[in-house]
Amino acid sequence: MNRALDGLSRLVTTRPWVTIAVLILVTVLLAAGSGLRAPPPDTEGTLPQGGAVAQALAEIDELFGDTGDVRVITLLFRGDALTPGGLAQMASLLDEVVATPGVGELLVPGNPVVSPAQLVQAALQVDGLESVTQEQIDAARAAPGIGELLAVMTGADSDGTPIATAGIRLRDTGDERVAEAERRVHELALDDEGPLLVSSVSFAVIEDEYREATETAMLPLIALALLLIAGLLLLFMRALSDLLLTLAGLLVALIWIGGAEGWLGPNGLGLTGPPNPLTSMVPIIMIGLTVDYAIQTVSHYREQRVAGEPVAGAARIGLRSVSVPLVLAAVTTIVSLLVNLFSPVEIVGDFGVIAGLGVGMSLIVMLTLIPAGRTIIDRRREARGTLQPPRPISAALPGVERLAELLGRNLTRTPAPYIGVVVAVTIGLGFAATNLHSEYSIRDLLPRGGSVLTDLDTLDAAVGGSTEVASVLLKAEATETRTLLNLKDLRVAFEDPASRPDAAAGPLQTSYELLVQDWVHDSGAPGDRYDPELAALFREASAEVELDPVLMEEFLERLWERDHALARSLVNNPGGIDTMLLQFPAFTGDPDASRRLQEDLEALWRGDDSALTATSETIISFAVTDAVRDRQTDSVSTTIAVALVVLAIFFWGTVRQPGLALIAVVPTALVLVSVLGTMALLDIPYTIVTS
Repeated sequence: MNRALDGLSRLVTTRPWVTIAVLILVTVLLAAGSGLRAPPPDTEGTLPQGGAVAQALAEIDELFGDTGDVRVITLLFRGDALTPGGLAQMASLLDEVVATPGVGELLVPGNPVVSPAQLVQAALQVDGLESVTQEQIDAARAAPGIGELLAVMTGADSDGTPIATAGIRLRDTGDERVAEAERRVHELALDDEGPLLVSSVSFAVIEDEYREATETAMLPLIALALLLIAGLLLLFMRALSDLLLTLAGLLVALIWIGGAEGWLGPNGLGLTGPPNPLTSMVPIIMIGLTVDYAIQTVSHYREQRVAGEPVAGAARIGLRSVSVPLVLAAVTTIVSLLVNLFSPVEIVGDFGVIAGLGVGMSLIVMLTLIPAGRTIIDRRREARGTLQPPRPISAALPGVERLAELLGRNLTRTPAPYIGVVVAVTIGLGFAATNLHSEYSIRDLLPRGGSVLTDLDTLDAAVGGSTEVASVLLKAEATETRTLLNLKDLRVAFEDPASRPDAAAGPLQTSYELLVQDWVHDSGAPGDRYDPELAALFREASAEVELDPVLMEEFLERLWERDHALARSLVNNPGGIDTMLLQFPAFTGDPDASRRLQEDLEALWRGDDSALTATSETIISFAVTDAVRDRQTDSVSTTIAVALVVLAIFFWGTVRQPGLALIAVVPTALVLVSVLGTMALLDIPYTIVTS
């Protein structure tokens, strides 16, 4: 390795212009890859492969198509909605939404819109709400079943403002169509005029505000960070040329990693996935590393100049001496990052690859650009006789050298007290780390004071929170008595707020048994699809203690002939186990309740617990976070072991003392424990990002 590094140092310092030209050429080639960067993955795309949730989602997509994946838009009406003017405005807006191109065709079959206006209109059995009086509205609120449903959709904000909500369910097409539909509904809501102030909450609206806040906030933060870095570099280096070379190297390194991510991604070589929240942190990591590499390179160059070496010799010797520790540190870091490839979460593996590349690219840029640039600049000054004596970086701050010498002298003379303090602090923070909790909340990503966060808080206060559609994949024989009875018990449990899961925001909306009841039970309610012939066949099939499987198969065939909606809740497999889809609204603002949803469903289901799997956007997020957390201990242990092996090989090959690897790695473990403990003390949750 020494021979290779010596050759690199000679090449860079004897052919600095060639080095600069090669850097420019590579930068241009890699920059072309920036245009190949794919859009970030959706939440489902971050799931660990092979998990129960991922398998359930794949089956739902395969068997039920778009109808199995639903997105919910929640319309928020501020003001007294249960008035003639309020209901008329609500009904008019919903009619406009349904008729809007790009929205209407994505509405789920059946009942895609649920609103107070719709309930009042159904109770009064009128065609429109234009001439409805307040007395009629009050009477409708007292109608059986209507008052309870209106209570679910209305409430008051924390300041007492009356609140009403309406829900619109769209088919999740998995592309930009559904996002554009959600944005269009949001625009219609904001532009709507009347006595009510209207807004909407949806996945696309939340994502847009998060991205806008991130982009607009990151730019000034990055600018501020670069300004502070520039100030500190100028303070320590006291040379404008070194500052400019460092900033140029930082820019080149960031261009390299951005382009490399495009070339390696789905639109390039396909070796990694699209950019994700983890890989977006790589540039931040690179900023610190690049600046560190620059300071080390400049410091070693100046030390050789102080020792009396000419410019070319100082650059060559300085580069050769600094390359060994920096390359060793970089290789150890890269190998440790590549351990993430064994993670079940694909985006974590991609982070390992991109971050490893970022570390290597930062090192290459700084080990070539800084020495080449310094050689070009200082050799000209040396030839003119205007080259000034260098200022050691260690002397940048007065008193630092003296303090470092004092601390080093005390540490070497009496190391025990210092080691004792470090161990004691680590033990204390390690104990605190046992209380570290992991969670996921979309609110953590939203800007404080933003409209979406305000709307989410209003929904929490008024109706218990914003909602999404939770889907449950059920594997059972549809014609068995026990299955139908279990589905009935589940439906009844969901109708009662006291017995349904805490995360459930309402009764079941999609169920095979629910559809059967709609066709065989004569409720007399508006829109009832009671069919006497089907009802008679069902009674015949269920006349005995056990269902007649032959008659039930005939019943299902006739039901499908009359209502193809059966295919949205049941895939009947005569030769094997049937697959059913259950759907219901679920709250998104209670992480603990969402985490317990699968367990609560298993408690209500009287059949085989392994037969049902719950999925939702929130559950997907938990699945990703839990997978990372559960594997983190193994990942950390593997990373430390890999670093230990790499360092042991190096120290054995250079000084025949592999035990030095322990001295280098043990502090890393202590720092890790301290970081986790500090997170627990500061109540910073363990998420996929902080992991």
